[in-house]
Amino acid sequence: MSAPLSLERRLARLLLLSVASLLLVAVLATGIGIARITRDFVVTRLMHDRDNLIASLQSARCAPNTLPVIYQKVYSGHYYQIEHPGKPTLRSRSLWDARLALPGLQAGQNWRGFLAGPDDQYLLVLVTGVLQGGATVQVAVGEDVSALRNTLFVIYGGTLAAGILLALGLWLLQRRLLRSLLNPLFEARADLTRLECGELTQLPQAGIPIEILPLVNHINRLLEIMGRRLARSRSAIGDLAHALKTPLAALAQLEGEPAIRRDPQTAEQLRQHVQRLDMLIDSQLRRARFGGGGAPGVSVPLREQIDDLIATLHRIYRDKPIQCTVSVAQSTRFPGDREDLLKLLGVILDNAFKWARGYIAIRAEPGPPLQIWIADDGPGIAAEDVTRLARRGQRLDESAPGNGLGLAIANDIVAQYGGRLDITPQGCLGGLTVCITLPREAQSLAD
Repeated sequence: MSAPLSLERRLARLLLLSVASLLLVAVLATGIGIARITRDFVVTRLMHDRDNLIASLQSARCAPNTLPVIYQKVYSGHYYQIEHPGKPTLRSRSLWDARLALPGLQAGQNWRGFLAGPDDQYLLVLVTGVLQGGATVQVAVGEDVSALRNTLFVIYGGTLAAGILLALGLWLLQRRLLRSLLNPLFEARADLTRLECGELTQLPQAGIPIEILPLVNHINRLLEIMGRRLARSRSAIGDLAHALKTPLAALAQLEGEPAIRRDPQTAEQLRQHVQRLDMLIDSQLRRARFGGGGAPGVSVPLREQIDDLIATLHRIYRDKPIQCTVSVAQSTRFPGDREDLLKLLGVILDNAFKWARGYIAIRAEPGPPLQIWIADDGPGIAAEDVTRLARRGQRLDESAPGNGLGLAIANDIVAQYGGRLDITPQGCLGGLTVCITLPREAQSLAD
């Protein structure tokens, strides 16, 4: 799957491309226009001198006397050349002994182009075929445009550099304006992160542009609907489970009836069914209490709840000198309900206090994902017993008090959050190590 595209980057690229394209067209148009105007000016002057040469030929006057004195100065940059079939070539004194390579034209034809001139000059030459005495005479006038070409190159370079700087400045300005316009989207994204972390219960609507305000309103309505649905689900499950408690207690009393006591097999079956129903009802009551993340945005400070649980367990196990080391940052938060967290950590820490010889270590990494390690220096368990330990009702030591539901309950809670519970039989302290891994976004029982 390809990475998601950034709207800001896409708009910035489009703006940069459009600005660069417009400036490139402007630079090219400006350069071409300047070159065209300059060359047309030179050509107009050459056409004037060419017309004077043609007029002098037709009036049998001496050509040099009809043109400016600059055509008499050697390598002056202004030249003419007249080629008559069967006669010597007439050239301006400025050409000295050089000769222009003229194209062969018919009478009435004109040619304009660039030719190499004397002294490595770059000439713009205008050639015309003139009919005289039944023969075609080539009349050419040229002017050195080397300096003009260099000037045009400087103009092109300067215009291009100015265009690049202008494009960069416009792009930076547009980027700043674009970021200013998109700032409400960035704030909404930050609000979503705060909502996910539990710092908000709803997205704020102040300062939201009208274009995305309906989206924010829809999200807030969904949050309200999900919260109400979850509350109704919890209430319904809890009410049902409590309603079943009374008839279940009545069934349990039947075990003491004389008719039932006379039939031990029936009494045992009744007792097993009642225990099974009682476990199912307890399970549903726990599910009613489990938030499974609850409403989106609910979170609990982890360190505070751990400290409270440890203080309570120290009072319960006051006869055991247990030392607890807690490495959990104050900013670490649990992405769910407080009751879920207390139940989850309560059963694991209670198990650790029960079996620890004197030391318990608790550590957490905020992630994501959030990971919590609880290790004790107790006897641990065999590797083959790890799978059994998380099963409901499984106890590895029948001499110890308990019903075998502790780690199974913890496993249920973690599963409701879409997380994972890993048990290491011989951990870093020698005893049991339990690792809780929870995703950043908790799932919900309403899903």
